[in-house]
Amino acid sequence: MAFQGFAIAAHTEWDADSGTGSPYVVYAYATNIAQVAVDTRTGNVRVEKIWAAHDVGKAVHPVSVEGQIQGGTTQGVGYSLMEGYYLNQGKPVNPDLTFYFVPCSVDTPEIEPIIVEHKYDKGPYGAKGFGEQPLMGVAPAITNAIRDAIGVRFYKLPVTAEMVWAAVNKLDI
Repeated sequence: MAFQGFAIAAHTEWDADSGTGSPYVVYAYATNIAQVAVDTRTGNVRVEKIWAAHDVGKAVHPVSVEGQIQGGTTQGVGYSLMEGYYLNQGKPVNPDLTFYFVPCSVDTPEIEPIIVEHKYDKGPYGAKGFGEQPLMGVAPAITNAIRDAIGVRFYKLPVTAEMVWAAVNKLDI
């Protein structure tokens, strides 16, 4: 058996000059809390645990939702602490995975996915889309946890061990 269909999205409008309007059909909400350990001798930051709560409308397939939260959260750890893309005179210094670091299993913290369900009456089966959402709040959660640990706030990503070490030792690198 096969089915086919289509949907026309609700009308949206946005006035960039006034900053008013309704540019999206639906909003999804999320929050993250990160627990980190900072080695002040080396500057190394280890993310120990992340609690990741996501409003998904109705979780049609909860196991997939948890997987999406875990995958996106892990991407956020990489974005926060290791994924720096560097250029020298416009040419990439780290064009491959030899020197462009991404998280592997030992870098992945314990992640506690928290699925917040409140059916969205305009979504399929009450669901909301949230594909990229799990990545978005991880960096602020981690950098805020680092700030709580050492008293220094970072505004540039990734927050490397060298940056943390310099901040702890009050050096400008």
